[in-house]
Amino acid sequence: MPQNERIAILGGTFTPIHNGHRALLHKAFQTASHDGDGDGHVVVGLTSTELATQMRNESHAELLGTFERRRNDLESELERTSAAYTASYEIIELADTRGPAATRPDVDALIASPESKAQRRAHEVNQQRVDSGLGPLEIHTPPFVVAEDGVRISSTRIRNGEIDVHGRLLDDST
Repeated sequence: MPQNERIAILGGTFTPIHNGHRALLHKAFQTASHDGDGDGHVVVGLTSTELATQMRNESHAELLGTFERRRNDLESELERTSAAYTASYEIIELADTRGPAATRPDVDALIASPESKAQRRAHEVNQQRVDSGLGPLEIHTPPFVVAEDGVRISSTRIRNGEIDVHGRLLDDST
């Protein structure tokens, strides 16, 4: 990758892919695609099945689906999203919560959800980078995307049957 490429990185489980995830992906492409030399690059870390299982209770982890299916769904979403930007992208497998954002010297920006846990992790990544002699990353955070009821869209709400991936309320009386 040319030295003048701007690299934005983000990670997650991305299942099911919903409008909140789309906001994160758009923010990553906006951040990587910039004026000047180079087209930019987005690195999307997709949580491994093992890491997803460690981070969630077992019944929740089973609902996530296989890594391969999640990767295919993410690839389809990235193909659509990237068409509007100059930046290229790649998907990598995340085996730990900090991933390569903490250690790759060529990364410029970290895209983080507005959730407090994600913000805390972003700052921990920067602290690890500084402790290792790397510069801190820019942290870019899109706002929460809310459903029709004004409550944020989340994968849990979708799996619970409250809303669809676009935040429309589902009629549970049928």
